[in-house]
Amino acid sequence: MSARYLVIDGHSVIFAWNDLRKLHDRNRAGARKALIDKLQHLHDTTEWRVTVVLDGKLGTALPVGARKPTDMVVCYATADQTADSIIERLVAASGVAEAILVITADEAERLTVESLGAGTASPLWLRKELEIEETTFTDQLDRVHRSARWK
Repeated sequence: MSARYLVIDGHSVIFAWNDLRKLHDRNRAGARKALIDKLQHLHDTTEWRVTVVLDGKLGTALPVGARKPTDMVVCYATADQTADSIIERLVAASGVAEAILVITADEAERLTVESLGAGTASPLWLRKELEIEETTFTDQLDRVHRSARWK
């Protein structure tokens, strides 16, 4: 199966999910980390190649050569750009827009990336996808444990 790319408007998701929105009110970095941690599992256990784009300058870049092509990507917009503009440029330049699914609650962003050939889904869809993957992963792990033979 060819790669499928999930590009996530991070703050759109944070503000759409009540638990992350409440955490964001108290601890912005904590809300970002909680989202990234959830998405890392999805990236590591499915065929989705995940990119999270966040507004703000709180991110840190990995040194050149420290990142592998299979790593999840987390990027932060600089002061002169927005997460939306990064996502739009990423989709437009990808050459594989039809393999990209953008997660956003922003209607203008949705229309723009769809016009570039990408698909879109809501933050609610992402939450359900994470729940399905967690259940699937747990079921598979339970099967492995049950079938293990200890001697």
